[in-house]
Amino acid sequence: MAQMVILLSHIPNPRILKKIKTLEDRYKITLIYWDRGLKGKEGFEISKKNNVKEISVKAPQGKPFYRIIPLIKFTCIAISYLKDIKPTFIHASNFDMLLVASFYRDLFKKNTKIVYEVADLPEYSFIKGVHSLKTFAAKILQIIERKMTRKISKLILTSPFFWDEYFSKFVNKDKYLFIPNVPYKNLFSKYEKQHHDIFTIGFIGSVRYVRQLKMLIDAVDELKGNIKIFIAGSGPGYQEITEYSEGKNFIEIYGPYNYEREIVSLYEKIDVAYSVYDTTLKNVRIALPNRLYEAIVCNIPIIGAKGTVLGKFIEDNEIGITVNSEDKDELKKHLTMLSGSKKKLKTYQLNCDKIKQNYYYESISEVLLNEYEKM
Repeated sequence: MAQMVILLSHIPNPRILKKIKTLEDRYKITLIYWDRGLKGKEGFEISKKNNVKEISVKAPQGKPFYRIIPLIKFTCIAISYLKDIKPTFIHASNFDMLLVASFYRDLFKKNTKIVYEVADLPEYSFIKGVHSLKTFAAKILQIIERKMTRKISKLILTSPFFWDEYFSKFVNKDKYLFIPNVPYKNLFSKYEKQHHDIFTIGFIGSVRYVRQLKMLIDAVDELKGNIKIFIAGSGPGYQEITEYSEGKNFIEIYGPYNYEREIVSLYEKIDVAYSVYDTTLKNVRIALPNRLYEAIVCNIPIIGAKGTVLGKFIEDNEIGITVNSEDKDELKKHLTMLSGSKKKLKTYQLNCDKIKQNYYYESISEVLLNEYEKM
């Protein structure tokens, strides 16, 4: 059985855990992940047939320059594990881990196959010219990434627009594989729609894009209607949103959760999913988040931002509404409509139901497994 290492710069999330489940019967898997000591980290479950190596090195979130020394420490420990394991495959999730995997391959085992997975395009990907020290550093990162990706065996992206906008310029198309971050049917088949006395808007997932979450809170606060906000998850904005929500009885902060055990019950608590992000960031405008697919398979309408591929998907399939990411008054108008129109909600729910069979992971898992078998 071939050795495979899953290399992560974060606590394993549902996207990665699904891939491990797909591969664990065909490969001997070791999960190596970086615990950066962040507050509100979420638990995870993984089969005992897999080996797990946690590397605890404190590092800040959202401050890449301050993460350089911690990354060096992590790399030294990770490479010592890799030297012992001698993997046939390294599945590297994001640029940091591509660096680690490439260093190991070039220095110790040149026939190691690297699969590079990108769930979110970082800000440096969109820098065109050099105007400052920051943009100079971004261009250096682009150059390094282009060099590293020459030797990868496969590139996995969660949005086809990441390919169109960035990777198509320097990666061979035969290496590219689109794997959307869709949910397991086996897990979400347990979902049962619940009746709520209070109309509930839910944000479930990594708590970031604080400005757009505050806009939702302010909108509901000003409406003073029979509307509730439910926020589940942790992330870089968790503490700020928790503090901003203090004293507001219409908000429930659930906090970190275990995806396998709790995700379905969390969606049972809401009537509409909120997925409005900061559209000033180009990577946000071309991303397709897992929240979209989870809402679809639960027949839950979704609120997204205009001018994004997510927003266009919502509009084209008529499964929810889109708003300007900075327009609180527009959001208030739509919230009033949604909370007061069962007919409109039902239309969106039925439209979700029409397409949800296309967005389960079971069929996609076969595609992923076949690609590994080809390698």
